[in-house]
Amino acid sequence: MCSSDLPDSVDFLKQVERNACFEGAWTVSDFPRLAEVVCSNQGEVTARLKFGTRAGTNCLDGHVQAELELRCERCLEPVKQHIESDFRFGLITSEDEADSLPKEFEPLLAQDYELSLLELVEDEILLSLPIVARHDEECSEILQKHKDDDRVQHDTYKPFAGLKDLMS
Repeated sequence: MCSSDLPDSVDFLKQVERNACFEGAWTVSDFPRLAEVVCSNQGEVTARLKFGTRAGTNCLDGHVQAELELRCERCLEPVKQHIESDFRFGLITSEDEADSLPKEFEPLLAQDYELSLLELVEDEILLSLPIVARHDEECSEILQKHKDDDRVQHDTYKPFAGLKDLMS
């Protein structure tokens, strides 16, 4: 059973010993780097973080998701995007341990002090953002008109029509 309270930071190694699980939400405005790339600070980022041991490795399994308003690169208007990410970190205490981690784990340096869950979740959301945010349909009147013009021009343009006159 997961705790419904998401702390900002925890001692990762102690949470592994407890087999701790955290589930809950932060507001988008709680994430300063994310707030710089979204159109609106409205909404929530939900997370489920489970500490434990898997395949003899201390680990953190996580799932984060959010509905964010990003700027459409076509029309520059806001577009809602569903962002979702699953991750599995192998908790290591020195960089030398990273090479011996099984391939299913991404290394995360966790020593005997608290680390920020907030920053970890923010990193995962930022890595999951689309490279180019855009509406699914033609979102701009200019783009729609350009597409319609291309269709008309493509239907009526006959590049070899003049050859018929030359051959006679």
